[in-house]
Amino acid sequence: MAVIEMFDHISRAIVRLPGRELATAATIGVPDAARAASQHNKYADALRQCGVDVVTLPADPALPQACLVGSTAVMTDQLAVIGNFSESSLRQGEQKSVATALIGDRFLKFITAPGLLDGEDVLRIGNHFYIALSGQTNQEGAAQLAFFLTEFGYGVTMLEQSPENAVRLNTAAAYLGQNALLVREELARNFAFLSFDKIIVPYRERGAAASILVNGTVLMPAGYAQTAAAVKETGIPVIELNISEFEKIGASLKTLSLRLPKAAVRDPVQLPQNFKKTGAL
Repeated sequence: MAVIEMFDHISRAIVRLPGRELATAATIGVPDAARAASQHNKYADALRQCGVDVVTLPADPALPQACLVGSTAVMTDQLAVIGNFSESSLRQGEQKSVATALIGDRFLKFITAPGLLDGEDVLRIGNHFYIALSGQTNQEGAAQLAFFLTEFGYGVTMLEQSPENAVRLNTAAAYLGQNALLVREELARNFAFLSFDKIIVPYRERGAAASILVNGTVLMPAGYAQTAAAVKETGIPVIELNISEFEKIGASLKTLSLRLPKAAVRDPVQLPQNFKKTGAL
């Protein structure tokens, strides 16, 4: 039986229903709204099957990519850092309702302009966070996030990537516990991950790297037989989910939910002195 590590014990997840406007955000093909709704329901059901309380936010017609809630914030056991998109981005504004849903549940911090931060550029492994720069996360946003995380006692590594092998960090690797990392070929060679036992995701199955460990079960996008077999060989149960309609807008399993880890009961992070929980946006 797989050992569940506390930081991957997910108690609650926030999802947002896809709207009929999903097709306006398409980058590859045209998503079918009805099929997307069905796939989203099955995704939420899989989370519930893993013992997660799922909170569903309504679709927002003004924000066609709003169902990608997983990239709007960076979560820890006590803290939620709300990201920030550029003013020219169609995604600017998505984070407001997510922050509202988190009030009273986590300490809230906000990335502010000129800082930009997209959760796809942040990978959590235990109590350590890896941050990479991209077109959606700039140096100022990364620095703000690093400050908030270290303030709460978490480790931070600012990850350097070679331009020819640059990836969106959180969708290029998934921690499976027990020092095992499911990781794309491009990222596996990075010095920051040399100490991990790795399951290398081949380039032709690179989408499988955006899998999620949820309470001892791996949720994996369907269609990646080689990677699924490699994970199953470790003894970890796997649930494969078809998210083809969301892949057409650049989504992944990780971006379709914002997962709230259960507060750790061992090696607790010390909160900053005189820190107050945010009560309003």
